[in-house]
Amino acid sequence: MEDPESSARSSLRRSTFIYALMLAADVLVLGFIAANGASGGAYVSLTVVGLVGLLLCYYVLQHVRDLGGMLAESEGVVTRKWTRADLIIAMQSYYITVERTIFRVRAEDYLYIDTGMYVKVVHFPHTLNVVTVHEIAGRPRTEVP
Repeated sequence: MEDPESSARSSLRRSTFIYALMLAADVLVLGFIAANGASGGAYVSLTVVGLVGLLLCYYVLQHVRDLGGMLAESEGVVTRKWTRADLIIAMQSYYITVERTIFRVRAEDYLYIDTGMYVKVVHFPHTLNVVTVHEIAGRPRTEVP
C-alpha cells in the first residue's frame, strides 16, 4: 500500500506538469497573436488568451509552492458535501466544506464522510489538495442546517 503523502505529492507533480504545459502553450499563442496581428480582433484575442495565461501562471505558482512545502492540517465540522463533473460529463469530483474552506477529496473519502462530522483534513497549504481526511473521535456530530 502506497503512502498517502507520496501518492498526493506525485499527483501534485503531475498537476504541476500539466498546468506548466498549458501555460507554455498559452505563451506560444500569445507570442503568435502579438507577432501576427495589429487589428481589432487581435486585441480581443490577446486579452482573452492573456487572462487565461495569468490564471494558469497563478495555478503553476501555487503548485510549485506546495511541491517543496510542508503539509497543513485543518479541523472542523463538515458543513457541506457535494459532487459535480469538472468537464460537464466527465471527471466526477467530490467536495467538502470544512470551516468555510472547500476541499476536493477522493471518492473513497467522500463516501466515508458525512455532513456534521468533526474531521481533520491533512492537505497542501496553497492548492488545498487533500492528502487524508480523518474523523476525530470523541466529538459529537453536529446538526448542519
